[in-house]
This record gives sequence, structure tokens and C-alpha cells, in this order.
Amino acid sequence: MKKILYSLLLMFSPAIYFSCSELERIDQIDEDAAAPKALSVTEVKNTPGGAVIRVKIPDDKNLMGAVAEYERNGKKCIAKISKYVDSLVVEGFGNTEPRDIKVSSLGVNEKLSEPVIVTINPLLPPVQSVKFDIAETFGGVVVKIDNNVSNADLAIGLLVDTILTDIDLDASQIKWADVTTFHTSSEAINLSRRNLSPKQRIYGAFLRDRWDNFSDTIYKVLTPIEEIELKKNTYTNANLPTDWFVVAEGNESGYGLPKIWDGDLRGTFYASAHSSPMPSWFTISLGYTASISRIQKWPRNDYELYSSTAPRVFEVWGSTNPNPNGSFDESWHLLGTFEQFKPSGYGEGREVGTITEEDKTYWYYNTEFELVPTEEAPDPYQPVSYIRIKVLSNFATYGTEATMGQVIIGELTFWGQMHDDK
Repeated sequence: MKKILYSLLLMFSPAIYFSCSELERIDQIDEDAAAPKALSVTEVKNTPGGAVIRVKIPDDKNLMGAVAEYERNGKKCIAKISKYVDSLVVEGFGNTEPRDIKVSSLGVNEKLSEPVIVTINPLLPPVQSVKFDIAETFGGVVVKIDNNVSNADLAIGLLVDTILTDIDLDASQIKWADVTTFHTSSEAINLSRRNLSPKQRIYGAFLRDRWDNFSDTIYKVLTPIEEIELKKNTYTNANLPTDWFVVAEGNESGYGLPKIWDGDLRGTFYASAHSSPMPSWFTISLGYTASISRIQKWPRNDYELYSSTAPRVFEVWGSTNPNPNGSFDESWHLLGTFEQFKPSGYGEGREVGTITEEDKTYWYYNTEFELVPTEEAPDPYQPVSYIRIKVLSNFATYGTEATMGQVIIGELTFWGQMHDDK
């Protein structure tokens, strides 16, 4: 057998060697070939900050595709397509001024045909059409973004003036200092910068896109509302009769309610039993009286991303002297109703849909719920010493008629103002 294999190897080795040694690059590019025939433009569709230019590709064996040449913010830009595509996209303009675009056929030898000059009239770009505003909030300043219907990638610069008397100056003359830069592609979102001094200052904000186009800078005199992170070392489970805090398999020590305030943001978590009713609630005794301004929530670490047992819609109630029978009566007042926010938005049927990197970051690190006066909760800041979280649905039961559903929460942190310290 060894002899047969050896003979076969000798027999085919020359052929193998010959085949490999003869493999060389076959270069079919004719550098001396003429430039390809000129193309024709069949349609121009103006878009926000750009245009789509539809072309008719000529029949030419030396043709590779088409190219558009234009200038953007003082730099030469080129957009290319293959001969199998009929539309060139030019983008990144910061206003609606007309632009001349040079469109040419591109040969396989990189030679260009005689160009066709196309004038485009870009529609209003996102840095000009997206609505934004700034306002004071608890602990800092909030930038409010709206009408980003194209989900453009935007940077939002937040500025602060170094001298308050500059309020009479134009924004371009104020001596600004950078506070922070936010990034978002959400259609509508509130972005907050916390831990700012509760002093009156001039704050400014502007938008920037990925081509370094800028909006005008808006500015206002704002005073961040003082708030503190409420201490957790006095929290206890109020354990009222109607509360549902039974954990999976009765493992109170492993997944009990105190895990919600143990300070471990990425390890421990509270998990109710799989047979928990929906809706269900639990009550926390703060051990002091405080006004609540916002709530931070952390999920179970690296788990249930916009899905399953994570709370989706919930209510927050407050009381200073709850009825000992656990009922929702006049001893409780509503602080707010909230739904888990998703920066990229939910689908038309409120389905979760695609999850972006911005969604993931918000889920794991930035989920918060700010209390604001509403028709249902006209006075969310009135003092409380008990907080009741009523989960109306988790992600698995949302939009269904389910009457049972487990609830898992990593950690809750309350912010506001303390009124006493018992």
C-alpha cells in the first residue's frame, strides 16, 4: 500500500507543481483604453442635507461604474457606485444652498468620462430641522431632543458660561466652557447632566452632525434644582398584607426585596416568584421623610435586554401613613406612571424591534424616571416615607391578558430632598 501511494504521489507531483507555478495574475486592465462613454442623469431627488442622483449607465465594456465629485465644508468628496447600481448618494451638507455635483462614468482603468454637472438643492439637514431645548432639572440641566425623524447620528454639546453677566451678549461672544457632549440617534429623548451646582448660570447647547455641521447655539439662564441621592441604609420591607414580594422558591435570602437597595448594581437582584400576579406590587419603608425627584433603575446584569421579566410599565405611589391593611386608598398618592424608555423607539405595534448600541447603553447604565406633575399625579413631590412600586406589566406580559408574571429588578435608587433623618 505504501508503494502504491508513493507511486501515485510521484505521478501527480509534476502536474501539481506545473499548475501552481503557472498561476500568475491575469491583468485584463488596459491602461491605454479610452475613457468610458459619458452617462446621463435621469432624476435628482433632494434629501435632508444631500440628494440621490439617479443615472443611466452607458453600455461600455471598459466601464466599472460611476462617480460623483463635490465639495463639503471645504473638502473634496467622492461617492462611487458600481455599474450594477443606478443611484449616487451625496450627503453631509449643513444647509439648503444649491450645490453643483460633477457626475462621471468611471472606467476599469480609473479614467473618467466627460462629466455631467448636476445642481442639487438639499433639504433642511437634521442639524437645522431637529428641535432642541435646554431646561433646569433636579441636580442639573436637561437637553430635550425632538423631531429627529431620520434618526440622524447627532452630538449635542452642553456649555456653561464662565461669567453670568454675559447674558446680554450674543452666543458667539460668550466665553463658554464645555460641560459634556451627548450622542444620540433617537427621534425624541431627554438627556440630563447631573451633579451640577444649584447656582444660577448661563447654559448653552448646540447640535453637531458627523460631517461637522453645526446648529446655532441656544442659551438660557438656568438654576439646577438641588437634589441628593437618598440614603438606603434605613430601608426595610414594609410587608403590607396586599404586597407581593414572595421570591422564587421562597429563597428570600438569595433574591429577596432588600436586594433592590443593597448597593450592588451589577451582582445581586430581586426576583419574585414565577406565580406572581400581574399587576403586583411591593412597599419600601424609607425610614425617613423625603420628596422624590427621580428614580434610577438597574436591571439584572447582562440579562433580559428589553425582554422577559424586566418591568416595562409601572406606577410609583407614596405615603406617609399607609393603611395597615395594604389597600390602595386615600392614604396613598400617585407619584407617576412610567414605561421603560428605548432610545431607538418601539415599533408601530409597540413591539421591541431592533436593539441598537444606544439602547443597550441606556438599558444597563442610564435608565431613569423623572417625576413631573401630570393630570394623574399633580403633586409628585409631596413628602413620603413609604414608596410602593406597582408593576403593571413586564416585557413578557405587555400587551397580553396575562394574570401572572415574574418580576426581576437589579437595583433602585431614589433621588430628591430629605425632610428629616430619624
